Amino acid sequence: MTRPVPPPPSRPPARVPRHGLPSAIVVALGLSVAFGVGQVLYWCEPGITSPTSLMTVWLKPLAGVFVLTRTLLLVGWGVAAVLALLLLRHRSTPPVDAGTVRGHQYGILAALLLPFTTMALHLLGRSLPTLLLCLPTTAAALFLLHRAQLFRRMPGRLLLTAFGAGALVAGGFGVTMIVWSWWYLPGYLLDWSRPRDTARLFFSVGSLDSALVTELGKAAVVAILYLLCRRHIDGVVSGVILGAAVGLGFNLTETVSYMSDYPGALGSNGPPAQPSVEFWTRQVVGLMAVHVAFTALVGAGFGAARRLPDRRDRAQVVTAGVLAALGGHFETDIVLGQLAKERDTWFSGGDTLGLLLGVPLMTAVTSGVFVALYALILRRGLRAQERGLRRTLREEADSGAGAVTGPEIPLLLSPRRRLLLELRVWRRDGVAGVRLLTRLHQAQLDLATQRLYRDGPGADILVPPEQPLRDRVLALKGAPMASDRTTLPAGGAPS
Repeated sequence: MTRPVPPPPSRPPARVPRHGLPSAIVVALGLSVAFGVGQVLYWCEPGITSPTSLMTVWLKPLAGVFVLTRTLLLVGWGVAAVLALLLLRHRSTPPVDAGTVRGHQYGILAALLLPFTTMALHLLGRSLPTLLLCLPTTAAALFLLHRAQLFRRMPGRLLLTAFGAGALVAGGFGVTMIVWSWWYLPGYLLDWSRPRDTARLFFSVGSLDSALVTELGKAAVVAILYLLCRRHIDGVVSGVILGAAVGLGFNLTETVSYMSDYPGALGSNGPPAQPSVEFWTRQVVGLMAVHVAFTALVGAGFGAARRLPDRRDRAQVVTAGVLAALGGHFETDIVLGQLAKERDTWFSGGDTLGLLLGVPLMTAVTSGVFVALYALILRRGLRAQERGLRRTLREEADSGAGAVTGPEIPLLLSPRRRLLLELRVWRRDGVAGVRLLTRLHQAQLDLATQRLYRDGPGADILVPPEQPLRDRVLALKGAPMASDRTTLPAGGAPS
């Protein structure tokens, strides 16, 4: 006689995390501390004495935009301190208004981050024609990222926010810290008794510093958006897209910087910039590589952490993504510098051949493996999404609630069929009809995704109630179309 097998213990409900504003403030404070360290290094810089006039660039006074950024950062610290004191006073006198608390917290976050946008706004504003030239290719890449989310998509406003934060916050922080470090590092590293060795050390340390401040600045932006919008970052797909959008924004600011020869505008005596070469390298060949690839790996780490229940595992996967970005950036800078010296030898037939073939080849060698890695992560994430949604859509259809029906399941799981249907609806009902149809499909996929994550293993999953999502789908199905006020039936197409 066999003994009955007891049922497995029920899984404890997922922990509903508190709002991520306090943690986001800590991350923003970390950026301010990094800027403060750079300020201390600048103040303590040993005097530079050089027997050659080539070093006059480091003997010039700091540009006014750096002084303005430093002043605004000090003002931001003061505003943040005042708001923090008001917040402590408000919390000490009940009743505590949650709206007021969050308002003070958002104010502290803005006071810490907005000073970093000074450099980016100055750079983009003074190079407006260059910015307008780079916008079409950047907009096309951003649209490609949006469409790469084949099933559930994060809100468009979040994607634009990530792009803007990458361009202004991460871009401003990165450009400021990089150019600033090239001002004070020679005072610590250059030794004219052995110039060859110290020059190599200087450029190696400069490349490492550039990779460090650039990738940590972008990672900080990804972390802040993740903490504030965890409900929409539900896996590696949304994580990769979020990180790629931040990297795309940073790439725009850096491209404008190089095309306008911004270091030269600050007073350097370096060679003049070649805008056409920089545009081809950064806005065509390397548009979806380099910064986009590195930050996509950071976002993938945050997205993967959402599905891990153990805090140590989440910290490890996020750290792995950040280290991959740091190593990739440093490797790209070092190897690219060596390959650039050999490009003229490989393509001695002319500069045009070197640009058309040499630049893509060097980009593939330096960052191709990182592009392949984030593309592979995205592909596997989409396949996992499809498998999970197939099950939950069937469960929702079998429930008989009407939000999802059997004939709709193949349509919702086929991005190609949904696109063809959107084109047919656009020809009939225009933009308003397509908007209604896409809202319906996204609401159905949101409902299925919540069912998918309801019993997931992650301990950091915020699962809203399903019934409001189900009611929203039913309301969208009953909405009239623009042309003849027909409704969207169960099949998803206008009757």
